[in-house]
Amino acid sequence: MTRPIVISLVFMVILTIASAVYLLDVTQMVQSIAEIDEEETSFEDLDEPLFEATDPPIEIRMFFPASNNDVLIRTRTMTIFESEKIENQARQIIDLLITGPGNSNLFAQLPPGTRLNEIIISEDGIAYIDFSGALSDNHPGGVLPEQATVYSIVNSLAYNLDGIDQVKILIGGVEKETLAGHCLLLLPLETDLSITDIAFQGAEPTEAAGQTR
Repeated sequence: MTRPIVISLVFMVILTIASAVYLLDVTQMVQSIAEIDEEETSFEDLDEPLFEATDPPIEIRMFFPASNNDVLIRTRTMTIFESEKIENQARQIIDLLITGPGNSNLFAQLPPGTRLNEIIISEDGIAYIDFSGALSDNHPGGVLPEQATVYSIVNSLAYNLDGIDQVKILIGGVEKETLAGHCLLLLPLETDLSITDIAFQGAEPTEAAGQTR
């Protein structure tokens, strides 16, 4: 075999290898872009509705901080939907607390700007509820108002949902010692009806307390 033929064959082999490497790089790049697109789509798909159209409505007893001074917390019968995931039922309840009951004379919602970041419910019945910093930063403070805010959250969840026995409130993803200087948040909290209109009335709240049926 002559030298020019050998050189030509070597050149062709090198060219073939280079082409194969280039094709492999392009293929991997296309696959990477496809995976990114799939990840972005999956992320968007995580914003699922909290209930399905076929989920039955259920009446619950919501606890709201009272705007007058005769009792710290007033109750109101409201409706959520019995979604399969208890976390989604809990999110519906928190949404109602953030929105408020629509009765400014007798009830107050959570502090302005409050958002729910995350809900995790452990197997032993503790709900870890992570709020944005506005829950603490925009709170007016004071022992009784803080207690009313904390137990509006704790009672609304633990009183209504069988899978929740205690509630641990987090703010901005971290544990805080107090809500706004007074009410301790270090330990998970259980339902306390002693500061609600239930303790005073001993029965269902009246229409004056904002009951809807």
